[in-house]
Parts: sequence; structure tokens; C-alpha cells
Amino acid sequence: MSGGKKTKMRHPTNTRVIFAASTEEAREKYLRLGIETKDKSPVLECFKITGVEDFDVSAEFNFVGEISVGPSVMETIRQDPEKAYVLYYMEDITNN
Repeated sequence: MSGGKKTKMRHPTNTRVIFAASTEEAREKYLRLGIETKDKSPVLECFKITGVEDFDVSAEFNFVGEISVGPSVMETIRQDPEKAYVLYYMEDITNN
């Protein structure tokens, strides 16, 4: 074993669908939710659904970044796919 720096193991948490006119607006709306995280410096991921390669709005499941979204999330996305963004935190949940 080496004595080097530990690699962070980041995992997706707190996934939400946000309807917005831009990525900036989606991020602002998500941050206003005031979601508490275990990681002191989580990375916020934001994906505009219409920009996700191979995303099929009629499918029951899709991959978005590091996560898969299922039927309940897809139902929400279908309400307004042109304005739908999927956001989540990538957190290091190993050192709390």
C-alpha cells in the first residue's frame, strides 16, 4: 500500500428534476432548496434532458450522467421535457 493521498469516492445524492429556462436558473433553483449534504464540498451536476445523448423521453428508464432515472422521475420529466434538468450532488460519503 502506498502512503499517498486518499482518493475520494463520490456518489450521487439528492437527485431532483428542476424546470428552468437555462442551466444557471436550474442550478439556482436547486441551491435554493437548501439541501443539506454530508460532504462539505459536494459537486453539483446539472443535465438538460434535451442535451443528454440517447435520452428517450418515452422510455421508462434513462441514464443521466452518473445515475439512472426510473418511472417516477420520467413521469416528472415528461411534464415539460424542453425545460427539464436533472440535478444531483456528487458527494464523498466515506469521510463524514
